[in-house]
Amino acid sequence: MIFIYLLAFFAFIPILAYLLSQKTKNKGYIFGISFLVILICLFSVIGKYSFLGSIENQKINSNILINIDNDRKIPKKIIQKFDKNINNKEKLYWLQSYIKKAIEDNKLIAAESLISISEPYFQTADEKYIFYSLYTNLRDAKFPSYAKSELFINFISPPGCENLEGSLDVFIVNGPQIPIAKKKFTNSSELVLKNTDSSIPGFDLASAYLNQEALDLKILLNCTDLDTTFYSESTLLFNNNQPVNSYNIKANEWSKREQ
Repeated sequence: MIFIYLLAFFAFIPILAYLLSQKTKNKGYIFGISFLVILICLFSVIGKYSFLGSIENQKINSNILINIDNDRKIPKKIIQKFDKNINNKEKLYWLQSYIKKAIEDNKLIAAESLISISEPYFQTADEKYIFYSLYTNLRDAKFPSYAKSELFINFISPPGCENLEGSLDVFIVNGPQIPIAKKKFTNSSELVLKNTDSSIPGFDLASAYLNQEALDLKILLNCTDLDTTFYSESTLLFNNNQPVNSYNIKANEWSKREQ
């Protein structure tokens, strides 16, 4: 950008020298035309509606779309041009469009390549949520059977506990203290957890199953008729590469929570 301004400045020096010559006639006319020409040149390269800049952006767009259509990784040179030429606001819009198109067209190599370079551009909490949603869509396209991952929890409540309210949280053992699934329930002993019960898109049951993570299951039961709170905590490990799993809790596996 600075180079372009310097080039324009040096281009104006001979014109200025000509204008300062005593023999020059129609100085105002020459100055006006010269200044206008230089402004047009600058505008065509760096202006908001620069047509030369737009042509370069169109080339970048075309090259990325070609690689998506051919299901290839996006070359490093194209990524560098994209990073240099496209403004930050447009980058988010373009990347979302590219990734969605690649996934919809089942061009998963290209989609994975785009996902791998995209995260740094999504900065705010809302933008991060969009990125993780795109990542989840790609994962579900690669592993469609895990897109509907479920965990069935069946339990027998403690004796005398008929009217109850409860909450259930599932964590990854030795992972962040963010549940991959959570649910509140009332007067029910059969619960179903799905990917949509996660706090963060992509950090869910499917990711745990695919990576064969050990899970920490925590359930609280508030028995209103006993005025007592019970809890159960279990470590679960599913090694069968199945997107749907289940776990049962017996009546004697509850502990009273101290008030």
